[in-house]
Amino acid sequence: DASLAVPVLAQQGGNDTPRPIEVVTRFLQLTTDQANQWNVLLAAREAAVEPLRQQIGEAEKQIGELLEGDAPDPAAVGQLVIDIKQAREQIAAAHQPYVEGFEALLTTEQAEKLAFIRKAARVEPILPAFRVVGLLRPVS
Repeated sequence: DASLAVPVLAQQGGNDTPRPIEVVTRFLQLTTDQANQWNVLLAAREAAVEPLRQQIGEAEKQIGELLEGDAPDPAAVGQLVIDIKQAREQIAAAHQPYVEGFEALLTTEQAEKLAFIRKAARVEPILPAFRVVGLLRPVS
């Protein structure tokens, strides 16, 4: 099973809910080789991003501690806000090669399926309104 080759997000999903990796693998019909290559991309992204997430969490904690004080140092708070912004920019920069690498793994048909999902994600927020006015069938 190709989904077993991608353990990075294996802990996500409930007992009866397919894990995100499995859903993507099945929907795109990834081969075992593609899934293994994806696993490498996921691991590289996680290795780059996790320390940045920790930095952000620590900076947010420090901001909270500073703001709880009697006279928070505006320069210290400002520097921490800048540090968080820079870390978020680094996360975004690390994400781009991951996406490009994943897209490079796909066949034309798989890339078309991914494009379909991306288009669907853009309209997903408005779907409830169409259901309420009876222009879409209720989800069963």
